[in-house]
Amino acid sequence: MLKTIRMKLLVPILCAIILGSLIIGIVGYRLAADIVIGAFEEDGLRSASYLREYIDMVISKAELDLSALSVAPSVKYLLQGDQLSEELVEGYIMALVDQHGIYNSITILNTEGIIVASTSGSTGGNRGDREYFQDNMKGLFHISGVELSRQTGRLATFISIPIRDMDDGTIIGAALTVIRLEELNARYVVPVNLLGDHGYAMVVSGAGEIIAHRDENMILDPGNDERSENNGIVAGETLKSLLTVTEGGGNIAFNTSIDDVNFRAFAERSHYTDWYAVVICPISEFYEAAYGLAWTTAILIFTVILFITIIILIAVNGVTRALSTTIRYADTVEKGELDTQLFVKRDDEVGILADSLRGMVGKLKIMIDEAKATSATIMAGINYASKIQGDLLPKNQAFDKAFTDYSIIWKPRDIVGGDIFWLKNFEGGAVLCVCDCTGHGAPGAMLTMLVVSAFEDMVNESNCHDTAGIIFNLEQRLVGGFGVEPLEKGMAGADIHDGCDMAVLFIKKDGSVNLSSANMPVFSCNGEEVSHIKGQRLCIGEGLLKSKDEIKTVFIPACPDNKYYIASDGLFDQPGGKEKVFPFGYRQFKEIILKNHNESQDTISDKIWTAFEDYRGTELRVDDVELITFKP
Repeated sequence: MLKTIRMKLLVPILCAIILGSLIIGIVGYRLAADIVIGAFEEDGLRSASYLREYIDMVISKAELDLSALSVAPSVKYLLQGDQLSEELVEGYIMALVDQHGIYNSITILNTEGIIVASTSGSTGGNRGDREYFQDNMKGLFHISGVELSRQTGRLATFISIPIRDMDDGTIIGAALTVIRLEELNARYVVPVNLLGDHGYAMVVSGAGEIIAHRDENMILDPGNDERSENNGIVAGETLKSLLTVTEGGGNIAFNTSIDDVNFRAFAERSHYTDWYAVVICPISEFYEAAYGLAWTTAILIFTVILFITIIILIAVNGVTRALSTTIRYADTVEKGELDTQLFVKRDDEVGILADSLRGMVGKLKIMIDEAKATSATIMAGINYASKIQGDLLPKNQAFDKAFTDYSIIWKPRDIVGGDIFWLKNFEGGAVLCVCDCTGHGAPGAMLTMLVVSAFEDMVNESNCHDTAGIIFNLEQRLVGGFGVEPLEKGMAGADIHDGCDMAVLFIKKDGSVNLSSANMPVFSCNGEEVSHIKGQRLCIGEGLLKSKDEIKTVFIPACPDNKYYIASDGLFDQPGGKEKVFPFGYRQFKEIILKNHNESQDTISDKIWTAFEDYRGTELRVDDVELITFKP
């Protein structure tokens, strides 16, 4: 037994933990890989964004310096022909160039394009045909593409702004600075890396030219055919990918291929120009680093879970022996062997379970002995009550006298029940009362005794034909007997709900019938059709009726083929087996009545009961059942 318990307890736990470990390891690996790749992606996008910000910072700073220069009074005086201001302005712009280092030169031009001050020593030169000057004269801010500086032979970009008179706003000249792309590359591009040295940065122009790169051999050099060719291949493939995934730039990640090598690239376009800050890394290096870290994470998770598994198995194995003994004891108790001894002494939960089980069995033995003594007394009383209730039912001789054929099914759900019927013959005919009192078992049986006693006392030769009066008088008896305070119709709050559903029939000697019913269906069949008289929605016993005029009386003329059927709701409301959604209901009941009309009443009732039992299946009966059938 111990081995069996261990196998049943430990093996599933072990399998579950191992399987869980594998699943968690795989899921952890995937999650870790996704997280690491996501982190690398964010790092790449962030690096590209930082590089773009540096580029824009340089352009923005140049624009700011030129703007500050354009409003200097000395510049205005110089542009108005004051030669004394030239030295002051040149000292100012030379200080800017020396301070920032990224400026190649700064130049001031008048409205004719003549250089009036410059750090490059080109004062007096004419730049009136240059695109930037023409834009400035139109009042436009200008940033050039990548150009080759004629002074240095190095790549540069030109930034210029118009200079306006502070008094009337007219354009009086232009301020120009030349940005050294070589210095921009050294300061902001070369230091960028991703995943160690695997990833690096570059700046690609909108024309498909590499203007900054950690390998200077890849930077555009119009005087070097080999470098220009390399530049074109790399920049062209990168730009092609950029233009494929975005229009107008933005912060993006994409795959590209350069010289048959696949790269993961991250790019962001400058806000001032058509340059792209690009950070790239070979895809093989990118995912190798990500998956390597993910595998390490997954192995760590699996190792931790395996260690926990070993601890759990050791702990569980320590209690299986005592648990085995306790289970064996519970098994013998379940079989009724209450005198078996349990020898388990522990100071943990298993010990508490064993002590509780021993105490429970001891109390159970005492309760069983007491219950046996009490049950015998109770059952004797209930059986005697059943005999009394049976004696209240009318004898067969009364039915023989009243009807040419009849049948009776009276089956309390318990030994006694709340269904009852009463029959009495008079000179003009017979009165049949079929009642379903509130509840079942002993409470319902007590109410049936009150109802039968009331019938015996109040129904006589003078009122036996008045079925509505019989129901009303019974309601008054119950209300008075229970002390119910009468309520107005539509009001709620009656202090009890003890009463009954009932049908009262007066069957005349000629076979005609007077009928009144409160919530109890009555069926009549002439062999061709089944008539269903549903009964009024009345609450007998709740004090709501003011007079018998509220109760309808139905008259059914005599017909030699008429047969009558009255049943309590315990027949119609019975649920069936698992696949039967609805209760037994009326349909089957009426089909059996009509199909077997020419059979005896006992035969018809037997078929109804057989159909009821087949429908019920293994379901317990939910209520008492009574069925009274007759032919006048």
